[in-house]
Amino acid sequence: MKILVDANIPLAAELFGSFGDITLVSGRDVDVGFPGLAEFDILAIRSVTAVPPALVDKAVSAKVIATATIGTDHIDVGYIQEANKRRTNPITVVSAPGSNADSVADYVWYAFAHLSRDSVRPLSEATLGVIGHGNCGSRVARRAEGFGMKVLRCDPPLAERDPDFASDAFEEAIGADFVTLHVPLTRSGESRCPTYHMIGAAELGQMKPWAYLVNTSRGPVVDSQALVEALRQGSIPGAVLDVYEGEPEPQAELISLPDIATPHIAGYAVEAKRRGAVSIYEQVCRTLGLRPRDTRGLLLRGFKPDRGVRVSFESGGSHLLAADRAVRALMARTHDIAATSRELKATLSSRRRGELFDQMRECYEQDYARHELACYRVGFDESVGPKLRAAIAQRLQGFGIELTDREPHCVLSAR
Repeated sequence: MKILVDANIPLAAELFGSFGDITLVSGRDVDVGFPGLAEFDILAIRSVTAVPPALVDKAVSAKVIATATIGTDHIDVGYIQEANKRRTNPITVVSAPGSNADSVADYVWYAFAHLSRDSVRPLSEATLGVIGHGNCGSRVARRAEGFGMKVLRCDPPLAERDPDFASDAFEEAIGADFVTLHVPLTRSGESRCPTYHMIGAAELGQMKPWAYLVNTSRGPVVDSQALVEALRQGSIPGAVLDVYEGEPEPQAELISLPDIATPHIAGYAVEAKRRGAVSIYEQVCRTLGLRPRDTRGLLLRGFKPDRGVRVSFESGGSHLLAADRAVRALMARTHDIAATSRELKATLSSRRRGELFDQMRECYEQDYARHELACYRVGFDESVGPKLRAAIAQRLQGFGIELTDREPHCVLSAR
């Protein structure tokens, strides 16, 4: 078999090489004119590769299109279903839903930690609006509950599917102190609740004047010009964007104006990218009737952080505020989200900024090596009293962080 694989899918050669001859490519180069497209049996891609009808028709040998992403909005799945009725080789589409959910949720909380770094109020006094309560949104909410935040969950489609889920009103969620978006991109006619430009001038006007908007879902969920105007006028104090309309070269103000702007890497923790690759590999094996290799151990391969690193935090004030500071200090020790933002903002003066946007994505693991927070083990030294320990433990539990006295990676120390 011949397999086309996006070179930015980790473990690509190791996993997909067992199927036959692989060709590693840049995902953005794959279009209807890609040389030899008709010869590939498997296309393993990411969201940067669009799969419209013309590409489907050209890929006459394709049996599987596997995308190492949580969604398939870059693939015309409806057309594939119709085309399969007349194709000699019907196409199976597989994706990796949930594979990067913890990475995205961690990213959102790195953003919250940055935005609230100078707060004199504990986060337990703030509200969080989660719009879209799927794999990512539910994990963001779970972390927020550990901080004692009031969480407003808005997801009408989920409420229709799940009688046990009660969706909060959109008007309530958009009125929270922090609003985070975790919805798929759908348009009129595709869904009863289309999400294209679901956040426009009117919705931004409903936000509190001190509230922050975070978007890690899809760029077109937000009306770009409306957001730019809101940030220019100060009707909301700031935003965090990881996705944009017009990627990889979005409107410059979408990068310059937000507090944090990153190049579509919220789901790019090392383990998340590997998990996505493993997920589609195993699904391709099942589709082709092949036995997958043992993938245990691949996710944490090479994860060898230092042990016993002391992480100090200011313990003055209430124990709730001190516990928030402890978690922020731990997060600052494991990843600097502002550094990625500074690097992207610095590309705005370059004529090659679209190319640099993609380059940052390609080199993100090499340059930043962000790991999911659940990979870390954390301990306390004697300076952290029982009440403060309990408050910190409650917060860390939402991230899946193990608390231990046995060879912790980080040791929290009060000062």
